[in-house]
This record gives sequence, structure tokens and C-alpha cells, in this order.
Amino acid sequence: MASVKTKLKLFEIIAITEEIHGLQDRSTGEKIQKGLLDEKISLVQKYWLTDLGKLTKGISDEIEPLRNELITKYGETTEDGGIGVAAYLDVTNEQGEVSKMPNPKWADFDREYTELLDQEKEIEHQEFILEDFSDVKSENRYGNFQKILKPKA
Repeated sequence: MASVKTKLKLFEIIAITEEIHGLQDRSTGEKIQKGLLDEKISLVQKYWLTDLGKLTKGISDEIEPLRNELITKYGETTEDGGIGVAAYLDVTNEQGEVSKMPNPKWADFDREYTELLDQEKEIEHQEFILEDFSDVKSENRYGNFQKILKPKA
């Protein structure tokens, strides 16, 4: 297997991290979706996926404090003492009826966070070939990981 360089946007790197390790609930830490490492694959594939997973997780971990900074900037303290940015706010009219209104702070948060996640970064990783994963039977799609798969050797 050869080493290759791939240019990806930061949101793709985060998604690949989740596809390799599985998806976890941010508040509980509970795994809610299996990752590629949970699939039945060869030890060699697991080794190189673990290597790629460490690389992408490191980049994802660099982004997290920046995301938290934006949440602090645009968010509000919740009842449980956390800080969050709601996409919609509950608004009560004079009759006491509650309706949802777009949160103007969400648009600013989303714009800045999207701008960050749209940045490209080149990563160097082991080459992954589609046929090496032909035996994997999964209900998961792994769409972002597929972007770095080479069709043939």
C-alpha cells in the first residue's frame, strides 16, 4: 500500500472521523452508530483505518475549541447551566400562544461555523482501494470515506 495525499474540507474530515470510529451522542458519549472499525475487516485494514482515524480525530479535536468559542459568542445559558445556540426561539404572543421564530444569532453562528468547516486541509494517509472493502456488508453508507477510496489498484 502506498501513501497518498488528499485535500478535504474540514467538515469532510470530521465526517470521516465519525465514519471510522462511529457516531457518538455529544451529551451522553453513547455510541449511536457503528463505524468502519466495528465492521468485519482485515487486521491490516483496521490498522490503516486506525491510523487515518487518529489523524482525522486530531484535526477534529483542533476544531472543537473553535466551535465552542462560537457557541460562547452567540449562545445563551440554558436552564441546566450549559451554553447553546438555538436555531429557533419560542415566542409568546399577547394571547399566550407560543410559536417558533428563527434565532438571528443562529444565522451568524451558522455562517461563521460553515466558513470554518469549508476550509481545506491536505492529509497524508495510506491508500485505500475499493476492492479491499468488497466483503464489508453494512447498513451504513460511509459516504465521506468513499471519497478517499481508489476504484482500483
